[in-house]
Amino acid sequence: MNVLGLLQLIDSAHAGGDCSYGVGIRKLVTGGHLRCGEQVPALVENQLGAVIGPSEGVAAGVAFRAARRGQMRLMSEVSRTLSSERLPEPMRLASLQMGTYLWELSRRWEWAAAVHEQMDPLAGTGGLHHAVAFGALVSETTSQQVRAIATYLFRAAKVMVSAAVEAIPLEEALGRRLLANVLERVSELAPRFVDREPDEIAAVQPMLFLSPAGRPSRPPGF
Repeated sequence: MNVLGLLQLIDSAHAGGDCSYGVGIRKLVTGGHLRCGEQVPALVENQLGAVIGPSEGVAAGVAFRAARRGQMRLMSEVSRTLSSERLPEPMRLASLQMGTYLWELSRRWEWAAAVHEQMDPLAGTGGLHHAVAFGALVSETTSQQVRAIATYLFRAAKVMVSAAVEAIPLEEALGRRLLANVLERVSELAPRFVDREPDEIAAVQPMLFLSPAGRPSRPPGF
């Protein structure tokens, strides 16, 4: 296992924090729907299980398998699926932006050279979605698909918790504890999304959030 590679991928969030779920967390805070640290774990777990895992988590798993097996046709199919209306337009654009950022960042990582040699032709035909780039890169760090998906989910959780810490705001120490609490849930969720096919990438609705009563619902304008 390439531990350095896993850590680099987990820490690969754009400095501007502009991925769609980070932006969504800040909107929830601004709208008064997310007010305290106690709400964060349930919100993050809901997003991982109901939104990110079934869509981008599945896509990352398919991309992981395709990269391990050299199946570029399957990689292209995942990219087409993510470019379809299964993802809302803002999420599609953010996915491509973050995929491009990660792909260029990873050129600095010596261990990623083989992935770039394999994937650069596909990246040049219209960019890479973040889950595709991540899935291909994580294939060089682990041989286990479930670990690859768990890494993707954990990175998403880290982005959301970090956005909540900054926006509410919360103490950094509390943010670390909240993220540690989510880690166990990530381990439980990841096996649900292994061995899926591109046509099983779920269609995504606007970001869910926890209502004051604790039930998932959608805020106006999401």
